[in-house]
Amino acid sequence: MKKMISLVSAAVMTASLLLPQTLAFSAAAQEDGDALIDAAYSENALTATGTENTLPYQLRFVPERNFVTAEEVAAGDVVIPASVYITGSTANTFGSAMVKYNAYHNGEKTGDVYFKDITTGDNAHKNSEKKTYNSSVGSFTTDQVPYCFGSLIGKNNTYTNNSPMFTAREYACDPIFGSTLYSAGSGKITFSASFYTSAEDRKNGKAKTTKDFPCDVTVDADGNGVYSYEYIDQTTFQTITKTASIPRYNPDTPAGERLPDTCSSVMWVAGTSQLKDGASFLGNASDEFPLFQVNVVIQQGTKPGVYNIKFLDRQSAASGETPCQLTSSRSKEFPTELVGTSIAVGVDSLAVTGTEQDDVKFYTDDNTKAIRATDFATKITADVTYADSTTETGVDITGLVDCYGATPKTLYDKQAQDGFFISENMPLYCNGSLLKWKDTGNNVTQNIMVGKRGDINHDSKVDSQDLFYLMYYIALKGVGSDDAKLYDGKSSNQYMESFLMYLMDFDTWGMTSDAALNSTDMYYLMLYIANKAVGNNVTWNAYVQ
Repeated sequence: MKKMISLVSAAVMTASLLLPQTLAFSAAAQEDGDALIDAAYSENALTATGTENTLPYQLRFVPERNFVTAEEVAAGDVVIPASVYITGSTANTFGSAMVKYNAYHNGEKTGDVYFKDITTGDNAHKNSEKKTYNSSVGSFTTDQVPYCFGSLIGKNNTYTNNSPMFTAREYACDPIFGSTLYSAGSGKITFSASFYTSAEDRKNGKAKTTKDFPCDVTVDADGNGVYSYEYIDQTTFQTITKTASIPRYNPDTPAGERLPDTCSSVMWVAGTSQLKDGASFLGNASDEFPLFQVNVVIQQGTKPGVYNIKFLDRQSAASGETPCQLTSSRSKEFPTELVGTSIAVGVDSLAVTGTEQDDVKFYTDDNTKAIRATDFATKITADVTYADSTTETGVDITGLVDCYGATPKTLYDKQAQDGFFISENMPLYCNGSLLKWKDTGNNVTQNIMVGKRGDINHDSKVDSQDLFYLMYYIALKGVGSDDAKLYDGKSSNQYMESFLMYLMDFDTWGMTSDAALNSTDMYYLMLYIANKAVGNNVTWNAYVQ
């Protein structure tokens, strides 16, 4: 008993050294075209110069739905709104984000599924009228399009987009000058560009010549527009003929309208005077607002199949091409997981033939996002039968699988027992139907555990008792005691200790090779409890570096 008291006393003394910082914080808180895009990315000098030591962020492509019937796609183009989110810690500031993606079928790029109508958080995409938005940091009204790096300022929660710089493949540009292409009437386009007519003019500082380039456009078998023009090369000053294409060209586009591009990439840079130190997330969760939105179009007559939308990773990027990446305000790259999605067209039935899944997946009770197989599975393959009676084997259906819309929060709120929700055989679903193994007919399942972060004694509260037990555990570990144990309950689940480490390791969430519980976690727990006690809005992910 004396040994226990001395250990706890030592822990309390350590904690007392940190407590004044906690109280000070609480008081303060109370008072208050791909090549063109790659070139722009390079010109802004925000390419990564190293890697931040942090848990991975995620880029997630999230459509409003993942299934299209054969009848829908036979009747016309099917448009599915989608959003691209960044998920991760809110403690860091961002300097830039490069996002590129494409649609694939059977491993090959496809034009049957494409993108249009990118909406980003810049002034070019203001709404026609003001709207009111409710967020975790207060409601606000604005005619701008809120996005994840916007912010609220002042007592009236005035929304500002932080003067971001967005560059998107929204409108088609000529490949030489980067000028926007405009329709010049049926089957014709035009663009304007400035250039030097000779080496002497450039050497002598003579003004550039500005010229319109009218072009006739033909349409190829794939529906792309093809046009040619002559220009003066700015290195050799030779006259060169350039032939280029316009994706999905509509020859009847009214004169004066900009021609749409592939809408398959977006670059955001915080390179303004207001954001020289980077941008923080809007709200208490990184994915409370998307980075941007885009429509996914499944073209009329698209044949049945599973179409995958994938982000461009480093392995797939061509030489000189910048892949998807997120960088900090110090131009350091954050490790980033790329989580694409799938759109199923005309699927009638399927049976699972193989999976690559994690043994267990941990969640916290404040997570309101639907659980999806992409959270814990590298691949789920199935034999698929389509509405036209055709079949495919070994189809990757990972992006189509979920838990029937269940979220960690709903599972914890409605089904938690003894402080946790635990299902070692959580059934998986595809389009509302139970996912079955082809060989046995049994359900395909996943081991899922949901708990409350900071709740070490699993009484569904985070308070001084949890702080005591954490300090006691750290003290025991500090003296090498074999009695140091996080979980002291009746469950025999083999992952309970790892699960409690995940719930109590506030700076790395038990997900790094050197994860440990120490005075840092003790400090964050005190900080959280103190802020909650005085009514401050605080979230755990703000502590993760």
